[in-house]
Amino acid sequence: MSDIDESFIPSPPSDFYETEPDEAPPLPVRVRVRHEADAQIPLRAVRYSSRKKRWAQTSNCARGVREPLPSTVRLVTWNLDFAAPDKKKRLIAALSYIQQHVLDCRTTSERPEPCCIMLQEVHLSVFAQILNAEWVRRCFIVVPTGVDKWPDQAQYGNVTLVSRTIPVVNASTIIFTNSKMKRNAIFVDIKLSIPAHDDEPRLSGGIVTLRVANTHLESMPEGAAARPKQLKLIAAALRGRGIFGGIVAGDMNAISPADETIVEAAKLHDAWEGDDEDEGFTWGYQSPEQLPPGRLDKVLTTGQEGFVVDHPERIGIGEEIGRGKWVSDHYGLVTRVHIVRED
Repeated sequence: MSDIDESFIPSPPSDFYETEPDEAPPLPVRVRVRHEADAQIPLRAVRYSSRKKRWAQTSNCARGVREPLPSTVRLVTWNLDFAAPDKKKRLIAALSYIQQHVLDCRTTSERPEPCCIMLQEVHLSVFAQILNAEWVRRCFIVVPTGVDKWPDQAQYGNVTLVSRTIPVVNASTIIFTNSKMKRNAIFVDIKLSIPAHDDEPRLSGGIVTLRVANTHLESMPEGAAARPKQLKLIAAALRGRGIFGGIVAGDMNAISPADETIVEAAKLHDAWEGDDEDEGFTWGYQSPEQLPPGRLDKVLTTGQEGFVVDHPERIGIGEEIGRGKWVSDHYGLVTRVHIVRED
């Protein structure tokens, strides 16, 4: 079966949050639903309706075709440190930094290039600040819809923002049953186009579905036994039926010798092309913990032909909200994904 999808059109959103624009949406009540262990659990995304002045769930169904679609997407990943003080200030500073210095949007009304922003360690107390951010309201779809979609009783979790210029046709999560730290992965399926030849009358050479995962694997040396299975679960999901290719980005907590082999064991490919040396380290320089620096944060791909991932670059180096108050103990990463023709 071909992974090229010749039909796509997103359905209009349905009502979700009944909130005024200057109010934080109410945190949903957690409802326990029994799922198979380590299965992909469907999620919904939300987008802000400026006409209705409230957040609305988006539909995941796809019918028809609407082109042109982008052939490239910018990926940003950043662990925002749930434990440090000034959580609200640091989150706002991180979003502002990504907006202005990574995606080059000088005002909140300026739309970014097609992109996915993957945040980890977002504390539950500041989740609403993401939904209240004017730039997010104007420009992004948000997954998940609320903190109730994180693992049960999690105090922090992952949030993915997808620019409205990219159709999101499916979203899901895997809650790792072997996690003692309430970790998970969030997946979004986005539609992108294969570039057409210059002499072709078509807008594109076809439409494909790319699956992008946002994750935070188990931390600390004692989490070393859990990380390989967590990454293998993600890798299997990235190769799901009808998926053209897959990418996972986030905090892989690669801190032990055993972590040097888990990417290859999961049949994934590291987008980083250098050695694990200083220029690639993403943690250890802005942390109060007395542990050696390391390349904890990574961008990994399924590696098949048809798409290319640029060498990731570090972001957020030295960013502060005040003297000696770092935005995060991690650096972030930014890269770009290109859908390419195979002929």
